[in-house]
Amino acid sequence: MAATLPALPALVTPGDLGDELGAFVRHLRAENLSPNSVYAYVGAVVSLGNYLVEHDLPTDVAAIKREHIQDWQIALLEKYKPATAHQRYRGAQRFFAWCESVMDDPDHPFISPMRKMKPPKLDDYLPTVLTLDELRRLVAACDGRTFEERRDAALIRIFFDTGARRAEVANLRWSRDADERDIDFARGQVRLFGKGRRERNAAISPKTVEALERYERLRRSHQHSDEPWFWLGRKGRLTDSGIAQTTRDIGMRAGIPGLHPHILRHSWRHHADVAGTSREDLMALGGWRSDAMLRRYASGEANNRALDRARERAIGDQI
Repeated sequence: MAATLPALPALVTPGDLGDELGAFVRHLRAENLSPNSVYAYVGAVVSLGNYLVEHDLPTDVAAIKREHIQDWQIALLEKYKPATAHQRYRGAQRFFAWCESVMDDPDHPFISPMRKMKPPKLDDYLPTVLTLDELRRLVAACDGRTFEERRDAALIRIFFDTGARRAEVANLRWSRDADERDIDFARGQVRLFGKGRRERNAAISPKTVEALERYERLRRSHQHSDEPWFWLGRKGRLTDSGIAQTTRDIGMRAGIPGLHPHILRHSWRHHADVAGTSREDLMALGGWRSDAMLRRYASGEANNRALDRARERAIGDQI
């Protein structure tokens, strides 16, 4: 069962940019891109289109120039973090590349204004990584026998045990029919659908399996147990945003404010690396197709590991 497509932002422009964006969305859907990817690409073009309209710049696709894109990028960098500007750059780049493929009039060939442009440079990234003691505090904060406590304990464990993204965990399916389940207790694994709907399996430890089974027993008597989604709240499916809020609440109970699922993904990556997991295995398990993001996270994690080793040596105490 596919994830629900988020409501896409609208773009109305004097020129044909808004119309071409509609055609681009249909193209992305025909390619079966994930809803989150579609949303990201569309959001980038809407951001560009709104900037062009606000600054009285051309909104006909063929009239948009390199300098217009550069001015938009400068405005983004003045308002947002480089990562946001970088993401929107990539979305606009994908749109204009598509335009090149469909606007193929031999008498008036269209050339993307973003050809040979480079995306904004990303700052060095130091991700937050939780210690094993902090992870134990999160599990302890969910200790109890209520439906919510057992669900929350299972959530924390599956995030840290698999390194899965929030949307991947939110979209786990459950059914009375074993063939329709994404969680296999007997094999100790979960089926995840990542970016671009790419499927992979992730292993889960016996303690995580036990936590999931404890939650599932209570789930059977939940008033919304017929929902095809594994995670439930009081009103039905626990959505992507609901899982984010639940994770924040667990963090507050454990004395770790600002907790979000991606911190657990970073933490999984760090501790798996410390345990000697190979780069190839990390990419396969984490759902990365290139090691660019792996390298970006690794720089911060290497710094954390160096700090740990420095504390162990305590050179200053030898004087």
